[in-house]
Amino acid sequence: MMLTLELIGGIGLFLLGMSMLTDGLKLAAGDGLRAILRRWTRTPLRGLASGALVTGLVQSSSAVTVAIIGFVNAGLLTLSHAVWVIFGANIGTTMTAWLVALVGLKLDIGAFALPMTGAGVLIRLFAAQRPRLSGAGTAIAGFGLFFLGIATLKGSFETLLPLISERGLIVSGFFAPFAFLIAGIVLSTLAQSSSAAIALILTATASGGLPLELAAAGIIGANVGTSSTAAFASIGATPAARRVATAHIVFNLFAGVVAFLLLYPLVAASHELADVLLADSKDEPLTLAVFNTLLNCLGVLLIWPLSGHLLRWLQGLYASDDERVGRPQHLDPTLAAIPSLALRGLVLEIERMMQIAFLRAGNRVSSPPGQITNGNSDSGILALGQSIRDFISDLSRQQLPAEVVTALPDLIRSIQHVEEALTDSAVLQHPPFPPARLITGPEWDRLRAGVLAALVTSSTNPDCFKSEFDTEMAEVEAAYQAIKKILLSAAASGQTDVEPMEAALLRARHMRRVAEAALKAERRLHPWTYITHDPGEPADPAATPA
Repeated sequence: MMLTLELIGGIGLFLLGMSMLTDGLKLAAGDGLRAILRRWTRTPLRGLASGALVTGLVQSSSAVTVAIIGFVNAGLLTLSHAVWVIFGANIGTTMTAWLVALVGLKLDIGAFALPMTGAGVLIRLFAAQRPRLSGAGTAIAGFGLFFLGIATLKGSFETLLPLISERGLIVSGFFAPFAFLIAGIVLSTLAQSSSAAIALILTATASGGLPLELAAAGIIGANVGTSSTAAFASIGATPAARRVATAHIVFNLFAGVVAFLLLYPLVAASHELADVLLADSKDEPLTLAVFNTLLNCLGVLLIWPLSGHLLRWLQGLYASDDERVGRPQHLDPTLAAIPSLALRGLVLEIERMMQIAFLRAGNRVSSPPGQITNGNSDSGILALGQSIRDFISDLSRQQLPAEVVTALPDLIRSIQHVEEALTDSAVLQHPPFPPARLITGPEWDRLRAGVLAALVTSSTNPDCFKSEFDTEMAEVEAAYQAIKKILLSAAASGQTDVEPMEAALLRARHMRRVAEAALKAERRLHPWTYITHDPGEPADPAATPA
């Protein structure tokens, strides 16, 4: 009974020490760690390095994973950047095993753990008004408790494991590695920390009675079990954040399966590496620390060539309608190498953006004020516009043919006009809503028909001429001016109050602006639509309006 209580107490000290260490280091670092995660992730290699570095500093892959999910949730990191930070975090978390193997099980803990705990608490008390210094004190105290927990666990296992071995309670035989794999998963999930589970395994191994291969299987299980933290953190998060959590789970499962299938060769390789690097292959906890690092590095090396397929698969998960709309269908980074094809893809993508945006705008124009129509969120269309802009920015960094240079300003302005039409149509569904009697009648029908005609023309008939654009705009303008005159006369004669009159006039103005923006968008794009039909036809920049 006392041994069990001592073991539980050791686990509690270790977990408390880890928690204080992580919280203290994050507080002491301030915004530095956030800056690393946000800025040092532009390439896969830098993302991998930053994930390993930050995790090594805060001693918690779970904390880094939760932070990354939060950054993706807030739009501060893209999926392609975040997954590499997650992979790096799995390498960085192996630092805990090295601390346990090289320090916690080697040195006289009492000689420095208790003084560290005391000093850390004193610093925290006397520096309460200085957050970073207080965080450093918390981290120092956490280090002390961390090592005290290891010492307690080691003492407990030195007594407990021989008793368990004598009674034949340690699983042996063909299925023993699988049993220890499950045990590692359960320990890591319950503790919400692979570090805690691995520390238990290392101290048990140091105390004797636990075969090395079974301990290694338990470490694999601990690495797999830590995926539960990402799964819990992604509950209620955005689809992008859920994809990051899925990437973490996939990586740990992938690395775990490979390591388990290669268990005995990896253990033998860890023996050799411990002997070559540290000249101590007989130190089993040290060999397990090497094994833990080796399995995570092996996972990164094996998943690297598959990362492109993994990202594409992740992009298809949990996709909302807005995300599907926001993904370009005609643009690809490889197109940038051939400017003529890139220009064709841009025109096709902007035409697609027009069709979606103008259909939504038309639904809003046709709907009564305040009626909710399908697709009220415009985030997907706006995201598509930003993706097209990003592609244009990347394309413009190289030497381009004169035709493409001439076309790009028109394409950019076309995107802007599409977004203007969408924004003005969205206002039609926002209060104040005018009374129905003020927005009905022949002139309103005429205005509505003119706006819808402009939207239909702009989205489905790219071969119409400039004169047709002018004719349609003139029709919309005439209807608007007639409505304006009617409303002002009604207010002046006392037939209606000024406020509802202004709300009705504002609605008419926004409807006119929808038509104007839609026609401007098409007039900008129209000179370049021939590219999608006859690539050999020369450009006609003179057709572009001033």
